[in-house]
Amino acid sequence: MKRFSLAQPGNILFGAGTRHELPQIIKFYGSKALLLTGLTWFKHSRWREEILNLLEPFESRHIQCPSGEPTSEGLEKLLDEARAFDPDVLLAVGGGSTLDTAKAVSGLIPRRERVDDFLEGVGSGLQILGSGVPWIAVPTTSGTGAEVTKNAVLKTTSGYKKSLRSPFLLAAHVVVDPELTVECSLPLTGIAGMDALTQLVESFVSIKSAPVPRALAVDAFPLMLEALNSLPNDLENLEARSKASYGAIISGIALANSGLGAAHGFASGLGGLYEIPHGLLCALFLRPVLKANAELIRGDCALLRQNVQPIMGSGEYERDPVEWLIEQIDQIFRRFGLPENLKQYRIDQDMVGEIAARSSGSSMAGNPRELTMSEREAMIADLI
Repeated sequence: MKRFSLAQPGNILFGAGTRHELPQIIKFYGSKALLLTGLTWFKHSRWREEILNLLEPFESRHIQCPSGEPTSEGLEKLLDEARAFDPDVLLAVGGGSTLDTAKAVSGLIPRRERVDDFLEGVGSGLQILGSGVPWIAVPTTSGTGAEVTKNAVLKTTSGYKKSLRSPFLLAAHVVVDPELTVECSLPLTGIAGMDALTQLVESFVSIKSAPVPRALAVDAFPLMLEALNSLPNDLENLEARSKASYGAIISGIALANSGLGAAHGFASGLGGLYEIPHGLLCALFLRPVLKANAELIRGDCALLRQNVQPIMGSGEYERDPVEWLIEQIDQIFRRFGLPENLKQYRIDQDMVGEIAARSSGSSMAGNPRELTMSEREAMIADLI
């Protein structure tokens, strides 16, 4: 047995209707609650009034996060607002960007240095070495797993996506209510779901993988796959939404404790330069990365396949497991109508070399084998 550590939030509450327990959870931390939501989802959500009613017993303030992925510049402004309110607890209701923003706000409220100074590979190497304001994560998508991770991904002014990372950023409570995800559109459901599926696969085959997250991932993978095959037929299927929500939680725990791989490395390199959904980038790069890693991951892919339900015909087990997995991904792309490349984003071919270089980092380092720069450039060029 190799040495490992397991970092996860203090408490995870899962199930339809669990949002109704929020007042009891918030009360544990104090009387002043800061609500953080996205800019558009909460405004139009069917759950808006219900969530606001849950906060009635408390002194509360609502702050909307800027649209798009969080930036260090935008975070500075949010921190000023949050410090002025001086909350006892943060309640973050939203997708991965909102949860990452809340995570960063939670850890940095007590600190006065620049946000960039805490980002890996950007600032002066400052670390968050103590608790901030406790925060409660309530995800409304099933994708990033940000509700259970200890890092917040931010865009810097120089166009890089970097992590703010500390065990003190883990949520105090995570409340996963699958009912809150039923409003997700078909494209968002597919993109977020493919992000989670990619995280389950990459964390499972990563050279940094650890026993506990591997055991969790191999159990959650068939549920996530089943959900992604079911949801295009009925976006309000609560059983499928629950499976997707569970898969997303486990994908977050797995990536936080086992690392990722090259697909996420490419997503990081491109995502800092272009406004492209992170989940789509991961999904598009997963197939070529699987092909490149095939010789080293065949056994792991066979383990992922063996638990998939409904039970497959015997012929499916005779197929190469990597080819089988790629075909499953192909089917999901077709079901959700996801784009097969990045041509609509008009990425300059002259940027291929820089994108390949920017893809280096912790995710790329977890890939089962090292990809040469020429291999990386070929994969990028093939998609843009």
